[in-house]
Amino acid sequence: MNTTDRLKELNNLFLRKTFPLRAATVSDYFTEHFDQLSYSERSFSRDLKALKEKLAERYPSLEETEGDLIRYSKSENHFYYIRDDISAFPSFSEKELDQIASIIDFNKHLFTGGNGNGIVNKLRAISLENNLTKHKELANWPAIELINEGDRSGSEHVKFLVDAIAGKQLIEISHKGLTATSKVKTVTGLPLLIKEYNNGWYTGWYVLFQEISDLQTRISLDKLRLFALDRIESIRPIQTNYKIRIHPDFQPSDFFKNNLGLFRGTGAAERIVIQVREDSWIKEYVTKYPIHPSQKSVDALHIELLLEINQELENFLLRYSTELQVIEPDHLREKMRANLAIAVSLYQ
Repeated sequence: MNTTDRLKELNNLFLRKTFPLRAATVSDYFTEHFDQLSYSERSFSRDLKALKEKLAERYPSLEETEGDLIRYSKSENHFYYIRDDISAFPSFSEKELDQIASIIDFNKHLFTGGNGNGIVNKLRAISLENNLTKHKELANWPAIELINEGDRSGSEHVKFLVDAIAGKQLIEISHKGLTATSKVKTVTGLPLLIKEYNNGWYTGWYVLFQEISDLQTRISLDKLRLFALDRIESIRPIQTNYKIRIHPDFQPSDFFKNNLGLFRGTGAAERIVIQVREDSWIKEYVTKYPIHPSQKSVDALHIELLLEINQELENFLLRYSTELQVIEPDHLREKMRANLAIAVSLYQ
């Protein structure tokens, strides 16, 4: 572990209020987590001095009025930062995490499908873990395990696209399909909405796009296209004389209104009746968490959906085929029967 990484870890330990920070405990921590076999009192003192200098650089006014920003408690036998909201490296304190969570909570209208709640809960979970109640001994595993979203491929385009969407700015995208034989294609148009799909399954992020090739173009849901952000090779703003007509009631999210997932076919919705197995765990689940906003209860065991029938819906029904049975329409019922027969044949 190099000096910078070691100082960052030491800083993180200072931010963990329950960690009794002194040379011996830090040495044990480094040995356990980083296989660093020797960490002397002298090294600890040198690192403390380096952290003090970094804190003084980040908080010169505070250092001038309060003196050393790292102090030692004789009664508790450990070193500590004099305030909870300071850090030698850019990071979030408990107060800052709570402020960010509150801001997101206040602006949940910017998120779809409850994602705002999810982010708020994750931030508050981080704050909770960073400020665990004092115990004689802590478990050596995390108390909370959240979805590991990872880095979104294509995320470098998000800032540019959000700005272009908000400003109704025409852009040019160079995009390549997923197959090895796909060629790069360049399209000009108006980005309308960034959509995240299934927590990153498939490629995660898509941009809903109206291609524009005429001097006068009317924005229409039926003409919109989806581009995966991780397949965009380049993107740039353009200046043209195109006139774009957008109806005052136009909402890009209506593109997905009749879909269970992301991809749209004809856009035409059909009435679908599904029977829930009487003794299935999913019976109460679909009541509390509807499959789609169009869901209605027909009776205790039947629900009705108004959806476009496509591959995504079929995949969903196959996934829960031991709990749900398609009653109507007949063509979807037969399609499910055929798909299940193929699945059974693979196990014979």
